[in-house]
Amino acid sequence: MGKDAKKLLKDATWKLVRDRGFKATKVQDICQEAGVSKMTFYYYYKNKQEIIEDVLEEFFNRIIEQSEEMMKKDIPFKEKIMELVHWKADFVMTMSPTFVEELYISAGPYVELMRNVMIRVQKMTYDFYREGKEKGEINRGVEVNVIVFWMNIVSDMIVEGKFNDLFDDPKEMNRQIRDLMLYGVLGNAEDEDYHDLTMF
Repeated sequence: MGKDAKKLLKDATWKLVRDRGFKATKVQDICQEAGVSKMTFYYYYKNKQEIIEDVLEEFFNRIIEQSEEMMKKDIPFKEKIMELVHWKADFVMTMSPTFVEELYISAGPYVELMRNVMIRVQKMTYDFYREGKEKGEINRGVEVNVIVFWMNIVSDMIVEGKFNDLFDDPKEMNRQIRDLMLYGVLGNAEDEDYHDLTMF
């Protein structure tokens, strides 16, 4: 089957780890889901960790590419931020809590991969907000480092599910977090007069 078999294995691995998490996914499960033999699996990969790293690397590369595409869109800066907030929240909602928890374990087997991804994401995010500040599209009184730090805190809280008990509807949670980030405590999403004063 050649490349098709490898793709089947990777697709199966991604489905299983996304739904079950890493620990609960076994080589036998991957082979069964892909419809290939263990011999085929071990032809391409030494072990489960190797295929998961391969799948995660592709996944994160795709995520970063999609983020960059949104950041480069020819639309107002505020709309870019809103798209990014919605997109990231929707993406997190597609993952099982077990997957997210295991992915972010600091001492987990994929810590080096996660560290490299975070370095890339941090630089990309910093450059995005720095450009917005240089163009006068965000609050000039707030340093870019503070904006990025605040965004990371909120993102971590979303990933850890710390807002979940406050909302029955994830979309309403996303809307309120987005409006708080965009307009602050004193702003009003319907009042453009607040835009320059309160946006981040």
